[in-house]
Amino acid sequence: MTISERPQFNIKSVAIIGAGPSGIASLHELSRVTRTGKSLFGLKDISEYEEKGDTAFPKLVAFERNASVGGVWSKSAFGYNNKDPDLPIIEDNKIDLTKPEQIYKKYEIDKELEEKLEFSTYEKPIQIPLNENLETITKHQWRSSAAYEGLFTNLDYRYKNLPGFQYARDVGAYLEEAVETYNLEKYIRFNSNVERVQKTPTGKWEVIVSFMSEAEGKKYLNWYKEYFDAVIIGNGKTVPIVPSFKGLKQFAETNKNKVTIKLAKSVQETTFIKNAKKLLFIGSSVSSIDLIQYAFPRDLDNPSVYISRRSATAHLDWINGCTYSKGIVNKPTIEEFLPESNSIKFTDGTVESGFDVIVICCGYHMYYPFLTNVSQDSLKWYQYTFWVDDPTLALVGNTYAGFFFNRVEAQGAALAGVWTNKHKLPDRESQLKIIANKPQLSVGLINQEFINPLIDLSLEGRPHPFDVDQSKSDHVAQICHAQLTIPDLFYKIRDGLVDPMNL
Repeated sequence: MTISERPQFNIKSVAIIGAGPSGIASLHELSRVTRTGKSLFGLKDISEYEEKGDTAFPKLVAFERNASVGGVWSKSAFGYNNKDPDLPIIEDNKIDLTKPEQIYKKYEIDKELEEKLEFSTYEKPIQIPLNENLETITKHQWRSSAAYEGLFTNLDYRYKNLPGFQYARDVGAYLEEAVETYNLEKYIRFNSNVERVQKTPTGKWEVIVSFMSEAEGKKYLNWYKEYFDAVIIGNGKTVPIVPSFKGLKQFAETNKNKVTIKLAKSVQETTFIKNAKKLLFIGSSVSSIDLIQYAFPRDLDNPSVYISRRSATAHLDWINGCTYSKGIVNKPTIEEFLPESNSIKFTDGTVESGFDVIVICCGYHMYYPFLTNVSQDSLKWYQYTFWVDDPTLALVGNTYAGFFFNRVEAQGAALAGVWTNKHKLPDRESQLKIIANKPQLSVGLINQEFINPLIDLSLEGRPHPFDVDQSKSDHVAQICHAQLTIPDLFYKIRDGLVDPMNL
């Protein structure tokens, strides 16, 4: 088959990386497809079809590296269960921390392990004693959730079937309930980290997985290899973006007893923000605003909350309104950390000292550390889902736009339609043209440009996500209204009228 031909698929086994909303949606869609390509969407009990061997994808495995489902909202990985380090390993100031491969640490698969993996299985893995080096690597794989105690979601309840403002724990419970209702847990392998994914000459995808175990008081890192017809990437964005700052390593070491320095990704709870005397938030978008709320109320006439920002404006007006509001001082980017004086020099030449809390809130990489032999910068996804070079590799989630839960539903539905050969993808050249002409996603275009084209590829009987619940019929107006509530709530928290820990 040449790269421009449209393939006929024979997919029976699918590996899904992650059991957050993307993985759960994918499991639900693919588990509810008959061999003849009929959608069983919404059917809770599919045992009758399974017993008859009447499912299109008889082998579905979701690899979840934490102990519970939920992704960002996983109860075993957020808040007090967050085990991520405060900062990445900074070996010297010459390392470019902006590159995810510099801060995400991988286990080495050496020649000996490679050979042993040929004879490994899930039931009979290769066991390696866990040592200090392996534990350090594990900690710097950023496995925990970025959600912290008290974080509430800004998703409108209609688009996740939850009432009002919800804390992370509530959203996690909702996702757990969905998994239980549709009996999806049987497909999930917990505490399983996908280490490598690559296509073999036979056309199968080789997936190498690691997991921890303990026996007779000793800890082990276990390895095995498994093969699948297709792979879905649903790992989300978990590796933090860390700018390379001159002097950061020395500043952190010199002032470790004076200044709390954390990545937003490492925050467990927000008491230290509430109690801080002078704070600097590096970054001026959503992660920063979410955390800044917990610094208030405090004296607005003598500001002690600072933001270091790369650009004068953010991509959303409500964020600009919040970051430039009274009680917050905006500064440009950082030129240098000055360890001896506990000061920071900004690119406008000004120097500020005396910060006792510094939080780096610069967002997250789209990074797939398990992909080998593929340039991640060259990955292009047709309809945000199908890899144009090989549509047996798919991406679900990992895009910046609204209606996230509904979008991943649509992606899973399209995978079911295409992988059962009920719908054909355009040739590669046509896919690339469509990708090149896609407009930037905005609230008003998400249904038209994202969800509708995917639902057009879904199976008969699979309804549009917005048609399942008629309360979503005026989705654009509803989301716009929801966005207006966010800055209003921010100002009420800032002014001491609302407690963010008790909404």
